[in-house]
Amino acid sequence: MARLRTLWCLVGACLVIGDVLAEEATAGLALYDRHCAQCHSLESDMRTPSRFQLARMNPLAMLTSLESGRMQPQAEALTGLEKRLLVEALTGREIAELTLDESAFCAARQVPHLSDSPVHWSGWGGAITGSGYAPGLGIDDVPKLRLKWALGFPGVTQARSQPAVVGNALFVGSAEGAVYGVNATTGCIHWRLPTIAAVRGAIEVGPTRRGERVLYFADSATNVYAVEASTGTVIWQVPVRQERLSRITGTPVYHDGRVYVPISSAEVGAAGNPEYECCTSSGGVAALDSATGKVLWRMRTTLTEARAVGTSANGKRIFAPSGAPVWASPTVDAKRGLLYIGTGENYTRPATTTSDAVIALSLATGEVVWSFQATLDDAWHGGCRRMPETPPCDAPGPDLDFGMSPIIATGADGRQVLLVGQKSGVVHAFDPDDGGALLWQTRVGKGSALGGIHWGMATDGERVFVTNSDRPAIINDVNPEVALSPGTYALDVASGALRWKQATPGEACEVLTMNESRARGQLARCLTANSAAPSVSDAVIFAGDLNGTLRAYATADGRVLWEYDTAREFETTNGVLATGGSIDGPGPVIANRMLFVNSGYGSFGQIAGNVLLAFDVE
Repeated sequence: MARLRTLWCLVGACLVIGDVLAEEATAGLALYDRHCAQCHSLESDMRTPSRFQLARMNPLAMLTSLESGRMQPQAEALTGLEKRLLVEALTGREIAELTLDESAFCAARQVPHLSDSPVHWSGWGGAITGSGYAPGLGIDDVPKLRLKWALGFPGVTQARSQPAVVGNALFVGSAEGAVYGVNATTGCIHWRLPTIAAVRGAIEVGPTRRGERVLYFADSATNVYAVEASTGTVIWQVPVRQERLSRITGTPVYHDGRVYVPISSAEVGAAGNPEYECCTSSGGVAALDSATGKVLWRMRTTLTEARAVGTSANGKRIFAPSGAPVWASPTVDAKRGLLYIGTGENYTRPATTTSDAVIALSLATGEVVWSFQATLDDAWHGGCRRMPETPPCDAPGPDLDFGMSPIIATGADGRQVLLVGQKSGVVHAFDPDDGGALLWQTRVGKGSALGGIHWGMATDGERVFVTNSDRPAIINDVNPEVALSPGTYALDVASGALRWKQATPGEACEVLTMNESRARGQLARCLTANSAAPSVSDAVIFAGDLNGTLRAYATADGRVLWEYDTAREFETTNGVLATGGSIDGPGPVIANRMLFVNSGYGSFGQIAGNVLLAFDVE
């Protein structure tokens, strides 16, 4: 059978993506046109990778996404053969197991013994309080930072798993469906563990058990893993999905013999199909025994299971309550026996009082102790971009999630404050000693479906440092009088007063609703935004922007001390072709006087990339 060299031409540039069998390529591209093009065509949908970006993906990683990952709902109508034809046509390559050259690996295939090594960074935000703080890098160190090594994640378009660092070992997940144990000084790989689906969250470091450090993490298909840090050997692996479309996008957190796992949902995207009966899934939390993986309790954020409440314009059943996903890591309040979570919007109406909310749960039982809802009646799903006549799309909410992990800040006087940022552009402060009473609220931006405060904040106890995205992805403009104001902000923890602000450099974005931008044939691709979470060290904040620039700011006044352009090609320690791109998702990791940052995020119309960068003080 003749072979076809597939040539794609996009925006005046042509890309040869490989050799595929001509008949199979034709069949695969026909499947793409029928099932995928509506969302993945170049100018169609900023929440999904473009066809050009799909061509760069590893075929096995793409197949994993279709079979058990993020795209499983959209691929359910395809047979196994059709999925393979689709993947190989899009990538121009055959599906094969990933192999790395021997030169990528350390001489020692085990991580040196870690039971007595200090944990420099663990889980989302570095600790169970989610502070995003670690000592070790000061103002005098910043000008001396130099790139030490780069690690490429093969065949993916984003790098978003925040590493953990213990002693001289670094552990990081990848969207190709793997977790790596890496030498933090050299970047060589001690071990690589394949996972069932992409690993999107951070790696949590547990205590030593039977002489071994234990790592806890989850893949997007809701499988939770306990793994020996030294060898990458799986101790246990447990699925925790509540419904068929349950997903894990956040990071499990370990405390006192339990692992608390956040649960979100892929149904927000599946609802884009007008034939889909929306929606039956909800967010939640599962508590697992850290020794065995046994589920000890579950909490559903909608509080009850969904039931049929009506029909859509095309006669499909509508279910509620649904949604309120928990996108980010829970935060443990050991002092008060509480677990704090943030929730997203409902997918259907009637809406619940637990969407767009900060909720305190009992660590012991998962029961709700207190809850604060910031935005009422916020119901929206991905189909609202195409079916405005169908509830809740006839009157969509603004999609103003609490998408970040709550932070417990401790002041010099020992008083604690719970801090949470919202995609509305508002930072909320609560009194954990007074049942979550609201202490103050400060607006730093307009807010939008892509932030406002998108991924997180950081604190040194005195100030909270806020990265404001304010991308012009507006579903329902509930703050028309407020201008877009992307940048980095410092607020007083005690009062919420603004200490300083630094605007994100770049061209000012125009405010367009999603419908307006779609009508113009574009989808708010302006990248002047600080969407990723920041991290803070000794008088220095590190924050990256969507154009790929990493900056260091002085905590005292916000002046820029250093910047580094990551949106370029890098030579990697594992021989993988790698480029940087938009910096989005987790904040940089600070450990051992080094700085580690992911670069590349090929969703939401952003710049794709696949690299982890390590900086050292020269």
